[in-house]
Amino acid sequence: MPEVVERCLSTAPRGLCVLAVDGLSYAVAEPALSHARTRPLRSTFPSTSTTAWLTAVTGAAPSRHGALGMVYRAPDADCVTHLVTGGTYAFGPATPPRNPLLHGGPTLFDRAAAAGRAALVVGAELERLTGEWVEALLHGARIVPSSATELGTDPVAVVERTVSEVEAVLADPHDVPPLIWAYVNLDDHIHLSGYDDRLHASLRLLDTAASRWADAGWSVLAHADHGQVPAAPKAELLDAWARLDAPAHCRMPGGGAGRVRWLYPRPGHEQELADALSDALGDHALVLTPDALAERGLLAATPVVRERIGAVVALATSAAFPVPDPSVAWEHGSLSDDEMLVPLAAWNAPRAAQDAVAPASPDEQERP
Repeated sequence: MPEVVERCLSTAPRGLCVLAVDGLSYAVAEPALSHARTRPLRSTFPSTSTTAWLTAVTGAAPSRHGALGMVYRAPDADCVTHLVTGGTYAFGPATPPRNPLLHGGPTLFDRAAAAGRAALVVGAELERLTGEWVEALLHGARIVPSSATELGTDPVAVVERTVSEVEAVLADPHDVPPLIWAYVNLDDHIHLSGYDDRLHASLRLLDTAASRWADAGWSVLAHADHGQVPAAPKAELLDAWARLDAPAHCRMPGGGAGRVRWLYPRPGHEQELADALSDALGDHALVLTPDALAERGLLAATPVVRERIGAVVALATSAAFPVPDPSVAWEHGSLSDDEMLVPLAAWNAPRAAQDAVAPASPDEQERP
């Protein structure tokens, strides 16, 4: 995406607006964004927000930047840390992590600034976050303060607020930068209700707004981080995970996100725990090692990965998989097309920018 943004910025007659839409699958986006040219892209593995957004703004692979899912250990830590909240989890007393959870790097905002093009970020949800993930994500950009006091999850309200805040920036003749990056949080709603009528209505609003900006001379891109699929975890699988993700078998609580989870086995018990987990989850998961992930081309087994990921990794292959939050109706993280295929949509943007990114097709996806 940094290269796509650079190409669009170099030719955009007025400037570029990037809509960063969280949780939108290609299959849903393509018919809904009817005024855009849309093509499919492949998400990162794991197909989850912290991983995919950081790759989208830096161009770095997860095996390099190290944002592996939502919960994992920092190098040499005796606990796991939630990447967004900063909360730590251990089976007993733990020392706070001394090493960073991730490696940042130049973002598309840094690259725009180096080329003399200022960048603004619109996104009330991101504005309220602190910690190393959001700092790495938005490095080089200036955040536009939001007047919203309650954010909510209704997708129509989310899009209406985001559109209003973007248009306030566009209407200011003294502070319109060449690059506006707007975060559109549809993910929270989809986790609860899926791609329902309200979600489709919000996409029509987004398409209308993007078309209006394009008619005014702006180039507009929209892309997502991952899609979602239905989740219906079985009670016996949740119980099996809880039994194995325990001090008797592991040195710290498990990590991951959604439909990709891993365990940190006690030294010397890696194969024993992998066999037990595979037997317990059966056809509902594929249990792999970090080396097996690398052999499948999913996640290079770099030192950055080995220091953070667990030695026993489970990838969901059915809706019954024991996700961390069994209250959600939709989840993501694994390898299905609806999780991995995401849209890149363009209004009044050069075709060459879209052509710079190789499209992903369902036949190309790695499946469990």
